[in-house]
Amino acid sequence: MRRLAVVMVWLVAAGCGDDDGATDDPTIDGGPRGDAGPGVDAGPAADGGPRRDAGPGLDAGPPDDSCAFPAPFDVGASYERILHVAADAGPGGDGSEGSPFDSIRAAVSAATPGTEVRIAAGTYSSLRLDAVTGELERPIAIVADGDVQIDGGGTDTGLAMSDAQFVVVQGLTIVNAGVHGMNLDDGGSYDTPAHHLVLRDITVIDAGSGGNNDCIKMSGVDDFWIDGATVSGCDRGEGIDMVGCHRGLIQRVIVRDVVGSGIQAKGGSADVTIHAGRFTNVPGRGVNAGGSTGLEFFRPLDAPHEAANIRVLANLFEDVGAESGAPVAFVGCDGCVVANNTIIRPQTWVARILQESTDARFVPSRDGLFVNNLIVLNTADIRTFVNVGANTAPETFIFGSNLWWALDEGAGWGGPTYSGGLPAETDSVIQEDPQLTGADQVPAGSSPAAGAGRVLSFAPIPDRLFRCYEDPPSIGAYEVAE
Repeated sequence: MRRLAVVMVWLVAAGCGDDDGATDDPTIDGGPRGDAGPGVDAGPAADGGPRRDAGPGLDAGPPDDSCAFPAPFDVGASYERILHVAADAGPGGDGSEGSPFDSIRAAVSAATPGTEVRIAAGTYSSLRLDAVTGELERPIAIVADGDVQIDGGGTDTGLAMSDAQFVVVQGLTIVNAGVHGMNLDDGGSYDTPAHHLVLRDITVIDAGSGGNNDCIKMSGVDDFWIDGATVSGCDRGEGIDMVGCHRGLIQRVIVRDVVGSGIQAKGGSADVTIHAGRFTNVPGRGVNAGGSTGLEFFRPLDAPHEAANIRVLANLFEDVGAESGAPVAFVGCDGCVVANNTIIRPQTWVARILQESTDARFVPSRDGLFVNNLIVLNTADIRTFVNVGANTAPETFIFGSNLWWALDEGAGWGGPTYSGGLPAETDSVIQEDPQLTGADQVPAGSSPAAGAGRVLSFAPIPDRLFRCYEDPPSIGAYEVAE
C-alpha cells in the first residue's frame, strides 16, 4: 500500500473569499501549536513527501524539527485500497490497475475511507464533488500520478468540492477555468464547515473570465493545509481567497502575475498562518489580512472582526502594490502579525491599516505587529510608508526592529516616517545595505540583518528555508548563515 507522507509545518491558519460566501497588547498569543484540529493528534513528523522548494531555484531542504509546525493530519497515513483513473480508459472500468475508471468523479464516488484515487497523466474535464468523506486515520486522497491537468473548458470551475472531510488533493494542475480554479466550501451550511483538507503541490493557471474569480477559493473551511501551490493569472480575484476559514496553514505558495490581490482572509477568518511564500508582480495587496464581507456571509455569523490572528511569516514580496496596493494590509484585523518577511521594491505603500467593515459590532483594526521585516525600496515608488485609514486603532500597532534600505536615498536617510496616529518605528536598522544575493534575495553572512530582530512572543518559527531562527532572530525571511 502506498504511503502518502510529507513533513509540513503548522501554525493555525484561516482564510476567506468573496462577499457572496460559498459560490458554486501587541503580544500575540498563538494558542495551541500541536493540535491539527479538535481531538486530532498531529503525530510525529514523517520522512518523505515533496521537495521543499521555497521558490524557483531555491531548495529549502528538510525542515528543522525543533521549530517545525505540527504536520498535517495525513502524515503517516497508509491506504488499504487504490482506485485507478486513466483519461484514455474505456467505459465500465472497475478502478483496478488493468481496468481503470475513465473519470475522476467515478473513482471518487466509489472511494471509501482509506482509499487513494490515483490519476494517470492526462487531461480531464472540470470536476464537481460533493461530501467526500474520509476519516482521521483513513483519509481519501486524490493524487496525480504524473502530469494531470483539469481543464475547465473556459466556462466552469476546475475543481469544486463541498462539505469535504479528511480529504487530500495532491499534484493537480488546473487550467482554463472560466470561474474559480478551485472552489472548496461548506455547501452554505455555516455551522457544518468542511474540515481537515490538505492541498499539496497544486497549480492553477489563468482562472476566471473577468468577474471576481479566484485561483483557489475557500468558504467555510476549518483545519486545513495548503502545502505547495503555484497560482497565476487569476482574473479580477485573488490567488487564494478565503471567507470564514479557521485554523490553517498556507505555505510554499508562489503567487505571481495575478490581476487583483495575492492571499486574502476575511469574513470571520481566524488563526491563519501564511509562511514561506513568494509574491511577485501582484498589483493589489499581497496579503489582505481582513477585508470587506457582506454580513450574511460571515462564519461565524456573529464574528466581531473580519479577521483575527492572521500571521504573515518569512515570505518574500517582490514588486507588489502597483495599483494602490501594498505587500500587506491589516483590514479590520484583530491581533495580526507581519514578521520576518523580505519586501523588495514595494509599490504605493509598504503596509496599510484600514477598516472596510464598519458595522457597530466590529472591533477596529488593532494590536497589529510589523516587526523583523527587511524592506528594500525606492522612496520614489511610494506615496507614504504606511497608509492609515479611518476607524482604525493605529496607536495599538507596533512597527519596529525592521531593516530599511532605500536605493534612491543617500547614507544620511533617516528611515520611514509615520502619521495618522501610528507610533514611530523603534529599534530598527536604517540605511544599511542588507547584502542580498541571488534571485531569492538571501542575505550574505556579513549582513547587518544578522541577529538584529526581536524575539517574538510565540513559539519559534522556521525561516523561508525551514531553518530555525536564532535567539535573537535575524531580520527578514532568512536566518543569516555565517
